[in-house]
Parts: sequence; C-alpha cells; structure tokens
Amino acid sequence: MEEVDNEQEAGREDEEEPETPHKGPPGVGASSWWVEWEWERQLQAVERYMEVHERAATAFERMAEAAEWMAEAVEWTANEWGLYHKWAEWAGMRRREDVHKAKMAEFEHAGGGWKRPQLEVAEGQQEEADEGAEGDNEEEVKGEQEGGEQAMEE
Repeated sequence: MEEVDNEQEAGREDEEEPETPHKGPPGVGASSWWVEWEWERQLQAVERYMEVHERAATAFERMAEAAEWMAEAVEWTANEWGLYHKWAEWAGMRRREDVHKAKMAEFEHAGGGWKRPQLEVAEGQQEEADEGAEGDNEEEVKGEQEGGEQAMEE
C-alpha cells in the first residue's frame, strides 16, 4: 500500500507541478496553482520595482529641494556680502571724511596758514645757528690767515 500511496502522490505531484516553469506537463495546460504562484511572484516583483522607483523619485525630489535651498542660501550670502562691502565702503569714506575734517579743524585752529611742526622748527633754528657759527669761523680763519700774512710781510 505504501507503494500505491507513493505512486499516487507521485502522480499528484506531476499534475500540480509543471515540468517546465511556463508550460505544464506535456499535453496538459499549466495548473491553476502554478499560474496563481507565477502571478503572485510577478505582482511582488512589480511592487518591489514600484517601491524602488518611488524611493528614487522621493530622493530626487529631496535633492531638488536641497538644491533650491542652496541656491537661496547662495543668493542670501551674496546679498549679505554685497551689503557688507557697501557698509565697509561707507565706513572707509566716513573715516576719510572725519580725518579730513580733523585736519581742517587743526589747520583753522593754527591760524589758517601752513605751519611747520615744532621739531622741524627747532631743527631749522639749530641749522641756522650752526651755519652762522661756521661762517664766523671761516671769517676768523681768513682774518687770521690775512693777519698772519701781513705780519710776515712786515
């Protein structure tokens, strides 16, 4: 009996499982179990395919959003940089104006004329004194030399 059971089971297996994946046993169409299994497998493959493509689409959408954010950040940074440069230009101009005003105030306070700094005035006076002393010395030396020559002649 066991042999009969095995043969019957073996016969059933032949009926349920096709010999080739797409065709059933020779002379018989594919079993409903095989068709159902194949449809389920294809459906799952399509679902996985769709899921992968949805993830890819979501990733591309996120990348596009990130690119837009970066473009906005670049624009904002450029605007801020431009404002900074305008401010720096203004601050430099203001500093130059303040320096000019301070020099003009000092000029007007000094009497409105050109005035040499005190160190230059002191140096100039010292040089004049030195020149005067040197001139005196030269005259004295010449006088002494002339006097010496007159003494020798006599």
